[in-house]
Amino acid sequence: MKKTLIGEITVTENLYIKSADYGFLKFTGLDMNDSIEDAVYKDDLPLLSQAKSRLENGAFCAIIRLLGSDSRYFPFLAEIDSITNEEWDQILVHISFADLNSLRENENLLKENRKIINAYFDVLGDILIGYDRDMDEFQMYYVNDARCHYILEGNLSDCINATKPYIVAEYAEEFDELCKNIKSSAKSFRAKLKIQNENLKIEDSGKFKGSLCTIHCKCVDKKVVGCLKLENTDRLKEVNIDIVNDKDAFLDMLNKRAVVEQAERIMARGLKNNYFVLLDLDNFKNVNDTFGHITGDEVLTTFTKIINEKVAGRGIVGRMGGDEILIVTETIGNQTELRNMLRSIRTTVEWTFKNDPRALNVTCSMGVCAFPDYGNDFQTVYSLCDKMLYLAKEKGKNRYIIYTPALHKRLVGDGAEQSESSASKDFTNDKIGVMQKLVDNYLILHSYTNAIMFSEIGEAFELNEILMVYEDFTTAFQWTPNGVQSDIGKIVYFKPKDDFGTLFNKDNLLVLDGLYKLDGRCPDVEKCLKKKDVNSAIFYRINRADKFSGYVMFAKSASRRQSWSEFEIMALSITAKVFDVSMHD
Repeated sequence: MKKTLIGEITVTENLYIKSADYGFLKFTGLDMNDSIEDAVYKDDLPLLSQAKSRLENGAFCAIIRLLGSDSRYFPFLAEIDSITNEEWDQILVHISFADLNSLRENENLLKENRKIINAYFDVLGDILIGYDRDMDEFQMYYVNDARCHYILEGNLSDCINATKPYIVAEYAEEFDELCKNIKSSAKSFRAKLKIQNENLKIEDSGKFKGSLCTIHCKCVDKKVVGCLKLENTDRLKEVNIDIVNDKDAFLDMLNKRAVVEQAERIMARGLKNNYFVLLDLDNFKNVNDTFGHITGDEVLTTFTKIINEKVAGRGIVGRMGGDEILIVTETIGNQTELRNMLRSIRTTVEWTFKNDPRALNVTCSMGVCAFPDYGNDFQTVYSLCDKMLYLAKEKGKNRYIIYTPALHKRLVGDGAEQSESSASKDFTNDKIGVMQKLVDNYLILHSYTNAIMFSEIGEAFELNEILMVYEDFTTAFQWTPNGVQSDIGKIVYFKPKDDFGTLFNKDNLLVLDGLYKLDGRCPDVEKCLKKKDVNSAIFYRINRADKFSGYVMFAKSASRRQSWSEFEIMALSITAKVFDVSMHD
């Protein structure tokens, strides 16, 4: 790093100047034999007055503020050392002052270079690429034992011709596109190629036995830098990964079948402090709808790259479907290391897309569960992760939630607090199953219609009616044990007045364990509920444009148990919010 010096001086133990160059004297306005104390900020003087004792341990650096000739103090990096002056028979202190502004500029340049280095050369053992377009010089090499081993070197056309024989025919188009990008592209690019490398002349070629490779390149001015990452098929075969059939067709990770198989392999080892991490993107549907699927694919590719970089060999990564990705850790030391990794993924995703000029507004949510602590089989642990992911979404997105029984037991269906009878426990488990379908089949896969979902919710929670009124009280949907209908003229109880809205809490909920809770308020509501033989109900208020514009009601008849359990309130409030989102997605 180049430093810009303003000057060098030599002073006595008492800080009187014995020698100084013109730059220092001009900046400070001092003369020979003046004391440097006149130019040093008072709080920094001890660093120099105590220099002799500190120099017993060798030279050191410090930030010293100097008074300039314009009567302002400026900070400098002072390198302080001792010298022996035989003429004066004494030890003198030598100080060189470097301009901090130039150091900061150099530091920023170094950071930018380090970003490129980290992004494209943090792949020890892989092949590196460089191309200077002005000079038409191409290099392909790898580093081993601190030496560069060149595979290809020369002008680009010759290197392309030399490479073509090693590219499998089915990947010829991808290779041509890659060469075109190297010649003229002004942006980052990547390619996936398959090579037949039996005759590839690489020293220590045992490192490069893979036949499938991914090439990442970045254009920096008129230069191209990048890396060619070879898949080591021998290493992958040790864990039964087929690099061709087990990789996702689009993203750089395992496909669903392979990640499940590898997760079960890891779980079978019985190691502690391992985790499932289920991730998906927040607001991803909006990206596809607004900007199109090409942009959506770009976002997914960037998301994948971030995850792979942050996992960094500490586990496996696979795509469960859509934008849902599963990490299964193998070498996480403790939960602190896990949280650091999750926090890094979350913040990197947030800031990567926050800085995108298209205002994509993409973040990610994560559900996490430890194994074997809370499950020894894939489905149990994955199910807990899925519930934690849904909870993360429910709590506002852009966060991770780690399953903790003391906090989340009721959510995942532990029946201990519901009833001591096994029948009641089975009944609670049925509710959990329905909640799972609400997320999977209704919200995500859209394989359940309103009629099916309302019916299953109503039966599981022993309701006698579910009613949803929306679009400013102009549209409605009703389920009862007798069936479903959407004739608003027949099913809507009432269009509530302002006094009804005041009964809801900050979560837009109103829980009635009996109509007595209305306490004479909203007599029209009380009259309608009595007429329908409803004695207990949970209402969820739908707001649009900060206005009460509809509601979801879950009702029990007077003949059924009046009180609502904490689990029922939580589950049905979540259900109402899902219905609200679905109707206005």
